[in-house]
Amino acid sequence: MSDYNFLMESRLSPEQHKVLSLMSRVAAGQGLNLYLVGGAVRDLTYGQQVVRDLDLAVEGNPEKVLKHLAGSARGLKDTRPASTEEAAPPALEYQRSDARLSSADLRFAGDVRAELAMCRYESYSRPGQRPDVHPATIFDDLKRRDFSANAMAVSLHPNSRGLLLDPTNGAADIERRELRALHSRSFLEDPSRIYRLLRLGFRLGFKPDEKTKLYLESAMEQRAWERLDPDQQGRELRAILHEENPTRVFKMLAAQKLLAGLDKKLASSRIPYDRFARIRSVCQGVPGADAFLVNFHCLVEKLPAAHKARLAAKIVVEPKAIKMVLGFERDANKLARLLGSARAKLPSQIHALLSPQPQTLLLYLLAASPRAIIQTRTRNYLLKYSQVSARLPRAELQGLGVKPGREFEKIIERVFAEQLDGKIKMHQQLLKRMRELAGIKEPPPKPPAKPAKKAGATAAPPPAEGARALRKGRQAAPAAQSPQPAPQGKQAAPAPAPAAAAKTTKPEKPRPPAKPVQAAKAPGKTSKGRGKKS
Repeated sequence: MSDYNFLMESRLSPEQHKVLSLMSRVAAGQGLNLYLVGGAVRDLTYGQQVVRDLDLAVEGNPEKVLKHLAGSARGLKDTRPASTEEAAPPALEYQRSDARLSSADLRFAGDVRAELAMCRYESYSRPGQRPDVHPATIFDDLKRRDFSANAMAVSLHPNSRGLLLDPTNGAADIERRELRALHSRSFLEDPSRIYRLLRLGFRLGFKPDEKTKLYLESAMEQRAWERLDPDQQGRELRAILHEENPTRVFKMLAAQKLLAGLDKKLASSRIPYDRFARIRSVCQGVPGADAFLVNFHCLVEKLPAAHKARLAAKIVVEPKAIKMVLGFERDANKLARLLGSARAKLPSQIHALLSPQPQTLLLYLLAASPRAIIQTRTRNYLLKYSQVSARLPRAELQGLGVKPGREFEKIIERVFAEQLDGKIKMHQQLLKRMRELAGIKEPPPKPPAKPAKKAGATAAPPPAEGARALRKGRQAAPAAQSPQPAPQGKQAAPAPAPAAAAKTTKPEKPRPPAKPVQAAKAPGKTSKGRGKKS
């Protein structure tokens, strides 16, 4: 069985893990049981490297958690070691609640999306209509879900954190790569599950089991997909635009004539598949890029303004994001003019111009601008300048005695700009420039190091020993210059040539002793094979 505590720590992003820790602490402080459920547990179990959204279910009223997310979470008693405590909880930037379903869509700082819902039991008065909702336990909540692969939960309560709940054996279906509906009327009661089955099948490579195929065929024959309400349509379109490859999903829905079930105007318009491919290519090269708003703009770009606004309210929902995406063309054209002007020649000027802009607008600019200089400068900002920013010398500046504050940040900004422009290349240049900006004097130069002695060189003898050696050399000189006379009858050998220069020679190795000469054999003895003496 998988260790879900380890999986949550290793597979969730740092921002997602902070949100999960915050919400579990808040729920525990309110005496509520909180669970990670749905697609997040499915992706962890299947081994996906990226978990898109956090789906959370609470046994009780979720409002008790929501009202404490911002301020009261800091004052909650935390039983964890102090070394693992976050310095500050992540900020909640957006919340959209559904009172009838007792759920809320949340967005935290760092673009972390989550949904918090009450554990519930659903009953349908008529197929395709919104269900009646009743509070329930986590097991009842899991059994009313769409597919067994999505009907798993991991406890986030401190006393049982990491415990997997799998009442429908979804882990086995994930291992078989199957999508299994939990009851025969699943697609008729909630037709959005038709689109979810097809979308997840494409993304994960899963196929429906035999019974689920029969349930799907029955729902298609009854044209259940025509009974989606606008909120369900918006959720499914939003999910498609969050896919890595929305082109594939839209083509499949168009081939099966299911696009009209999501929006009739979209079904009758031409979808720009080539632009989707361009956006996908751009976003794959940018770490952490979220293409949702750029994909939405691509989908509605050729529609009249009234339909753009209608679909933005239906799909995008968040007012701030709606304003941004509907102004993409105007803002991108203005930014492109500045990027191509003399005001953006230096890298530091490009950084100052683009840093206030949202990343989504820059992704749109990369995908839409035909000018190479605009694309190059935007790509450099997104990819290269962020690497320089990650290596800013904050620790070195503190080591020089500058305390964090306004002046500290001014020095860091100045140094960063000069690094971008190539004025600072070496580490010594960096330290010198930081001292200049901080008003710190340069340290005195170090004294020159003494020359090291050469290896193998012989030390000069002391004066007394040198004098004795000199006297010995003078006494030995006449003997060396008068050679001994040669014996009579023999010619004297020529004197050896004088040495060119006195050199230090290595002592000769001792020669090995000569082998003893074998004694001659006695005359009375003969060699083997001779019978008589000679």
